[in-house]
Amino acid sequence: MKRIYSIVVLAIALLFVVFIIQNAEMVDLTFLIWGLEISKALLMMICAAVGFLIGMLAFSFSSSKKKTEKEPTKKIEEPTSHTPS
Repeated sequence: MKRIYSIVVLAIALLFVVFIIQNAEMVDLTFLIWGLEISKALLMMICAAVGFLIGMLAFSFSSSKKKTEKEPTKKIEEPTSHTPS
């Protein structure tokens, strides 16, 4: 199963690289007062890297949250004293 997963990830990465190479023209990027001309391929790689990092951070946050959650503590019942009636 792990080998199939690796092949699928490699195929997706290869398709992504081909897509980036085919979109190498320059584009204008404007954000608020900041503007710059950047290659569309570079812009897509930056967006993919940022998305990957956000995904990794979200995954590590959720997995660390699961580790820190404790099981509910069981209430220890106090022994009852039997008094003769």
